[in-house]
Amino acid sequence: ARASASVSLSYGAHSNLCVNQIKLNGTDAQKRAYLPGLIAGTHVGALAMSEAGAGSDVVSMKLRAEKRNGYYVLNGTKFWITNGPDADTLVVYAKTDPEAGSKGITAFIVEKTMKGFSTSKHFDKLGMRGSNTAELIFEDVEVPFENVLGAEGKGVR
Repeated sequence: ARASASVSLSYGAHSNLCVNQIKLNGTDAQKRAYLPGLIAGTHVGALAMSEAGAGSDVVSMKLRAEKRNGYYVLNGTKFWITNGPDADTLVVYAKTDPEAGSKGITAFIVEKTMKGFSTSKHFDKLGMRGSNTAELIFEDVEVPFENVLGAEGKGVR
């Protein structure tokens, strides 16, 4: 952080927001699958909660996750996501029950290679330019049930 606040921001998002969430809330299988690469630095992590119009008011998020044929299908966008264009593994929060407020939000582990997932080009920011930030786009992204992080409806505690 002393040399580059941008690097500190990117590393903080990777370690504190992604790695820590998987360590604290992941199943043993999730930890075995994702933590080695994230900890070794061969994979970059990110956390996706903010949306346009739902930055600090996360309960009003619009990203939806609907159960279909053994998957949760995610549709919507996330905005201002640190490490977004670089992340291999993302902890993503989505609404599984829009009527349940904070109890209807679930966390998922999403891989950048999942069909229907994409990012915008990185934002050209005024500061922290060494920390890439982007919009995430989810178009019928099929996330397997085993990629729920924690329990359904327990994403925000």
